[in-house]
Amino acid sequence: MKSIARLAAALMAVVALQAAAPAQVLRIGISSDTTSIDPHFAEIGTNIVVRQHVFDSLVDVGPAMELQPGLATSWRPTSDPLAWEIELRRGVRFHDGSPFTARDAVHSLRRAPDVPNAPSSYRRHLEDIASVEALDDHRLLVRTKLPLPTLPNSLAPIAIVSHRIGERAEPAAFNSGQHAIGTGPYRFVEWVPGSHVRLAADPGHWRGKPAWGEVVLRPITNPGARVAALLAGDVDAINDVPPVDVPRLSRDPKLSLARGLSSRVIFWMMDVHREASPHVLAKDGGPIANPMRDPRVRRAIALAVDRNAIVQQVMDGLAVPAMQVVPPGLPGHDPALRMPSADLAAARRLIAEAGHADGFRLTIHVTANRYPNDVKQAQAVAQMLARIGIEVKVASLPLAVYFNEARRFEFSFALVGWGFNTGDPYVILRETFQAGATNNYGRWSSPAADSLLAAIRVEMDKPRRDRAIAELQRVAMDDVAVIPTHFQENVWAARRGLVLSPRMDEATLAEAIRRE
Repeated sequence: MKSIARLAAALMAVVALQAAAPAQVLRIGISSDTTSIDPHFAEIGTNIVVRQHVFDSLVDVGPAMELQPGLATSWRPTSDPLAWEIELRRGVRFHDGSPFTARDAVHSLRRAPDVPNAPSSYRRHLEDIASVEALDDHRLLVRTKLPLPTLPNSLAPIAIVSHRIGERAEPAAFNSGQHAIGTGPYRFVEWVPGSHVRLAADPGHWRGKPAWGEVVLRPITNPGARVAALLAGDVDAINDVPPVDVPRLSRDPKLSLARGLSSRVIFWMMDVHREASPHVLAKDGGPIANPMRDPRVRRAIALAVDRNAIVQQVMDGLAVPAMQVVPPGLPGHDPALRMPSADLAAARRLIAEAGHADGFRLTIHVTANRYPNDVKQAQAVAQMLARIGIEVKVASLPLAVYFNEARRFEFSFALVGWGFNTGDPYVILRETFQAGATNNYGRWSSPAADSLLAAIRVEMDKPRRDRAIAELQRVAMDDVAVIPTHFQENVWAARRGLVLSPRMDEATLAEAIRRE
């Protein structure tokens, strides 16, 4: 019966594609490739975009990072401080026709942290959940290990898959389409790695019939090629418009642009842990004790980095200078954290006081085309540090290699971009500033920061929690734990006749693109 249901679902998708008029097809050029159709396999941008089309979550995150009902219609703490009751949406069906029930939610929340061979687990969102129980077909009881103010935020990234796929379902079965059956607005049709993901509208989706009959997501990782594909009419819309092209494209009468502040912060992490760091040498090329362990050196580097110049000259004004990691509008953003002006004289004094008046050699590592102008950012920082005697070499690496090496602590000075895709900063703050966190590539730590993180994790009172987040950022910035440079501004472009609605989480969704 299962194979018959899957065959029926596939035939329905083909019929939908055949019935779609050309005007109903939306082709989107996206800046990175999908690594799996399994929505629990890797928490990276393009995978998330595919997940949001094919699979729903219990809780949705809106364009301004606000929480909205998804497959859950309500969530509330019970009288027990370690328990939440969640009401599920009724009448929802998977693409194979089977009904969505609490059993599917329980299965998904148990599977997401433990996918076979997953390179980046969703465990960090769910590690504070002790158990999930189905009270009936449409109610869940979630027990937590400690008071958990961010439980709804933690549920937002988790795709709901059918319990019928089994407990040990392999990612390959999603990639082939066998298990790629969600409750989202679009059905999975095919994935050709490096070429496209093809999706077909689910006319019976609980939000209503999608606007597009077919959606094709095409990875075009080179920024110039992505723009060229739009200009040639090969795609209808693109994300991550290169800042240098924005003025030209905005004047093109055949195109429309959309832009909005991103939740993503770009910052540099420094190795503050090792006595000898692998990519730091004396000026003569010999070994040297790691200078970045000294806060004076870190402050000197921070004063040499001209954030305004990066925003205006590298990002062409499509960014906002940053002195913290939480963007405006999110919990704990601290407007009192003022931007320091670049001060080369003060930087040189500090670096001399630290015993490095002659400077040193440093290799800085950066992604290749993961973030807008990422390599150009690194080249600009290299020039800025040269002015205080630090001789910098820039090494760019493809995304798949970069983060694997970063998590093995193989870098001395590395670019990082964090996006707040749950609407709450706690996970990002923990991964950046907590001792021993997987993504704390510089291994900075502070007892005060650990204490504040512990309080933020359990504080149910929002004003007190927001104050603790702001204080954590002050502690980290005072010690130059990282060097934030800017919050990105997202830019999309589409052919004239289409209107795009920008999202703070950078997601490029078919539902955010409509005809005029």
